[in-house]
Amino acid sequence: MRIRKELADKAIKQILACPAFAGAKEETLRYILASADVLLREVSKGQQIYPCHGVKKCVGLVLTGGCHRLKNGRIVAAETDGFVFGVHSLYSSAEDDFVLTASQDSKVIIIKKAAVDWLIQDDFSVARSYLGFLSDFANQVYEKPEGKNRECAEKKLAAYLLSRPKNAKNELELPQDMLKIAKQLSVTKDALFKAIEKLNSAGAIDFNGRTVCIADEEKLKKFTEDNID
Repeated sequence: MRIRKELADKAIKQILACPAFAGAKEETLRYILASADVLLREVSKGQQIYPCHGVKKCVGLVLTGGCHRLKNGRIVAAETDGFVFGVHSLYSSAEDDFVLTASQDSKVIIIKKAAVDWLIQDDFSVARSYLGFLSDFANQVYEKPEGKNRECAEKKLAAYLLSRPKNAKNELELPQDMLKIAKQLSVTKDALFKAIEKLNSAGAIDFNGRTVCIADEEKLKKFTEDNID
């Protein structure tokens, strides 16, 4: 599907906001977006976005709409438009351990590896920003700072609460065994309780015993916001 100018303008702005492509030139991105190595896909709510059907290696951009990140079939994060994915694994032999599905009808741009190769080879500033992005990510993985782990638990919990069915009062009941949620979200039980406290103190949720009320959905959604993947 051809990318119209207004969508291309939006895509360029979102791509340049990703640290991996901060060094790219607008005119170069516009040229690439018009090439056969870039696809625009319309994805209906619930359909898989990534891994991409028919494209093994790519970088993707949620141009409009949003998506859920799933691990082992469970939602662990909610992403919005502007979310870039596939950057970390593009030049890796390993595959990403998550799946993205559309949380609403969305438009997604798929940039094939050949286009990213050309972009990096054409401009050293792009290669430098891409390598810097991967280096920063590697440092975060190896250091595993406590603050990052805590933020991760808060994000996963917020996405979980937003995805669960609620009654007319915007309430849901947590299971009696909190360890079950911790395992589902791949966090420790201690991190889960700290995340609950954080969301509560921020005014995003209220809770009475095991009944949780979504006090401010917009505040809760802010906890699901993330840096580019």
